[in-house]
Amino acid sequence: MFTGEEKEYLISNSVDESASSDAYSNITSEFLNSLSMFGLPNHKIKLKIGVPIMLFRNLDQATGLCNGSRLIVTRLANHVIGAKLIIGNKDGQEIYIP
Repeated sequence: MFTGEEKEYLISNSVDESASSDAYSNITSEFLNSLSMFGLPNHKIKLKIGVPIMLFRNLDQATGLCNGSRLIVTRLANHVIGAKLIIGNKDGQEIYIP
């Protein structure tokens, strides 16, 4: 584990292919990435190993991954973030967030 190693994650965005309207065919991913609205996540996030993070949604309550859970980033992969819980009855448990 290299403390301070940084990785950038981008959101997946596209217009639903089943949309029948031609108006949606002209919407580009660059336009979608430029949108910034309250309640929606930013287009990209940069994370570093060793930084604290907090979950904002329930992922798996049985393993302690619920809204407000605090974690420390331990690993950064292409599609998975490794972290350790730092609060609660599962303190120290290593988990992986897709």
